[in-house]
Amino acid sequence: MSEGYRGRAEVAVAGRQVVVDVELADWFDPISGRHRWRGRLRDLASAFAPDAPPPTGTELTLTLLEPDQDATATARVTDIDLWGSHMIDGISPPPYPAGPDELDLPDGDTSGDTRPEHP
Repeated sequence: MSEGYRGRAEVAVAGRQVVVDVELADWFDPISGRHRWRGRLRDLASAFAPDAPPPTGTELTLTLLEPDQDATATARVTDIDLWGSHMIDGISPPPYPAGPDELDLPDGDTSGDTRPEHP
């Protein structure tokens, strides 16, 4: 797992753009053999006021606003949590450097392997 990203991002939905705080994280999914990423967009509903905030299923684009991480990614709103934050799942590579996939590790490198050794 990489460190993810915490900070400000521009969110674009249906031609409208707002800036909100985001928390993004990724992990290696052994079933698909790829990294997945997910995140939380804080105060998206109030940023879109008075219009309706994006409902579940809406596709959006994130652009990180850090000088060294000016990258864009596409995600889909999957849920709205109890505090009103919009939860998203990435449908493109994450907008920050993700950790290496298990398949990308050189042979014999088990530095990320947490499985116990068998005698």
